[in-house]
Amino acid sequence: MPDHILRGTGSIFRPELILILMLLCGSCLAQTGDRLRLSTEAETRELVRQAEDLLAAGESARAYELLLPHEAALAGDVLFDYVFGIAALDTGRTGEAIFSLRRALAVEPGFSGARMELARAYYESGNPELARPLFTQLLGESPPPPVAGVIQQYLQAIDHVPAAPSSRFLPYLELFAGYDTNANGSTDDQQFLGFTLSPDNVETESSFAELRAGFDWFVPRSSRFGWMFNGGVSHRANPDASFIDATIVNGYGGFNWQRDAWFGRAVIDGYWGARDGDPNESYLGLDALLGRRLNDRWDATLGLRGGAQRYDESIEVLDVNRFLYSMGVTRRFDSRAQLSLQLLGGSDSEQTNGSPYGNSKLGGRVGLSMPVGASAWLLASLGSLKSDYDGLFFGTPREDTQSFAMLQVEFRDVLTRGLAIIPRVRYIDNDSDVGLYTYDRMETGIAFRWTPQP
Repeated sequence: MPDHILRGTGSIFRPELILILMLLCGSCLAQTGDRLRLSTEAETRELVRQAEDLLAAGESARAYELLLPHEAALAGDVLFDYVFGIAALDTGRTGEAIFSLRRALAVEPGFSGARMELARAYYESGNPELARPLFTQLLGESPPPPVAGVIQQYLQAIDHVPAAPSSRFLPYLELFAGYDTNANGSTDDQQFLGFTLSPDNVETESSFAELRAGFDWFVPRSSRFGWMFNGGVSHRANPDASFIDATIVNGYGGFNWQRDAWFGRAVIDGYWGARDGDPNESYLGLDALLGRRLNDRWDATLGLRGGAQRYDESIEVLDVNRFLYSMGVTRRFDSRAQLSLQLLGGSDSEQTNGSPYGNSKLGGRVGLSMPVGASAWLLASLGSLKSDYDGLFFGTPREDTQSFAMLQVEFRDVLTRGLAIIPRVRYIDNDSDVGLYTYDRMETGIAFRWTPQP
């Protein structure tokens, strides 16, 4: 089955088929005469003609925006409802499309073009059982060969959709090794306020080796809803800075969903961490995302994240309740490459009386994901986050601006199926009003990840 059949809204219905279906509709108009004409008013005829031209040019979003203000006045007019239904469907608004196309068929049951689009809307909304009888009826009406071919493709796609999607359990094992210019994320100054700093609090370079094992488990319940789980454990050793050797256990569990142009997810996630063998940090919270497909190229998302971050009793002054949000848009260049832009913000609320670690946050991030050649994948991100602290640090107000960048290329199925080799570079620059918290850090390394294949 061609990939574009299953890709989503507007995937099969192309501009050239609009002309074919208009011819198909023309036969209906000839049979029903004035009853099926849009209006005798020149303004209305011109409105629908402009929308048809935009659809034929692939400008579905503009066609929808043109027609939407007139829906209340012209709803019930067969051709308006038909063209408006196409524009709504091709911009991911399958619910609106179904409602509009049903109106057209209620007035003119023999309108083959509207029946075709209603069948397509049912299919795109995840209701193939409603789409099949309409497609079958259309085949019995001897449509033009190109339209018949499209209908056959839809029917084949419906036949090949499994009744119950199978679950996927993917374990993995990863070894990541490299060099860190500032393994403990500390200032390079030897003194602060006239005091000599402990070597543990001064920038320390070190090689590192990290071993990680985990799994991703997806359990779909339908084509629009699925449970998802993830878990992992890792240990990083720093030969020249063993006092920050870290062990982390993390995971999440929740679900994702989609309906018409809307999609989202919600998970409970958390981690537990130990440094140099002693437990010292944990987090438990809720992470949720709501998104909408604006058209076949753009998505908009809103993310919310909140939870409790807790530390060992000796450093419980760091305890905070964290709330973060993100607002973003994603531009898809094709079925695999995409560019995302996000606004980040939130706050940490201190949980210990007198703690200065409460703060507000604001920043942004740009991310790029794209294939490189036949079996490699590039991931890149760049961003900045400002944290404005509520309290005083050594008598001084504190504001940090952290800039970060990451670049990695994942070469898949190297030497054997399931083995990926991933060179990675990460850079962090933290600028602070308090010199003790000013530092920069570059981590370079290469990861070897093995995922057993079924």
